Amino acid sequence: MFDWLRRQPVGPEDYTFLGTDMHAHWLPGIDDGAKTVAESLQMLRRYEELGFTRLVATPHIMQEFYPNTSVEINGALEQVRQAARAEGISLKLDAAAEYMIDEFFEDHRDQYGLLALPGTKKVLIEFGFYSPPINLGQVIFRLQSQGYQPIIAHPERYAYYHKDPTSLYEMHARGLKLQVNLLSLAGHYGKSVKQMGQDLITGGYVTYLGSDAHSLHHLDKMADLLKDRKVGRLLSGTDFDNVHLFDE
Repeated sequence: MFDWLRRQPVGPEDYTFLGTDMHAHWLPGIDDGAKTVAESLQMLRRYEELGFTRLVATPHIMQEFYPNTSVEINGALEQVRQAARAEGISLKLDAAAEYMIDEFFEDHRDQYGLLALPGTKKVLIEFGFYSPPINLGQVIFRLQSQGYQPIIAHPERYAYYHKDPTSLYEMHARGLKLQVNLLSLAGHYGKSVKQMGQDLITGGYVTYLGSDAHSLHHLDKMADLLKDRKVGRLLSGTDFDNVHLFDE
């Protein structure tokens, strides 16, 4: 009598359907992610267990807290690459950055350039959690006019869009891509954020998924997410562009 329940898709068994995690914080000691190379390696091993094959670290760049540049980021990346090779970890490891759109962003861009996703002009940007940037329209226009493709990190976490997501829809229509956190879908930031993430995916607005993992604990939560049947069906029924992230 209940055969139809057993036939319902329960979702993916692991994250091979994504292949690439394009938003995470596993480089050691340069932001609020992994603190040591040993922590980085623990995270990389867990990523392998979860079915990922390529990782892009995206350390924060925000002037007041994490004034990183490509020099620091690429130095930390090479350190982890060497350690990973010594441990026999076969993941392909790259780095970009997650840029806070604040009053310092354009000065940083003009002085250092932008660390986009490898081999592309796709740039991951984030906003403050209390209000959208006052200069957002101007920044987006300049980025696009310079050939960059902005990707908005975790739009589901910006509570000011929850009651009226019209601005997100408009940015999507202007060519910006949206990236939802797997941790959001796992309920890590609360029910309203989880629901917003699901609604954006259901509405067809989400191009990429990223972990935004800062620790081994976060990756364990992503493993638990695979047991969530409702979210699993949503993931299985949606095509995300992570597998085509570097196709130009």
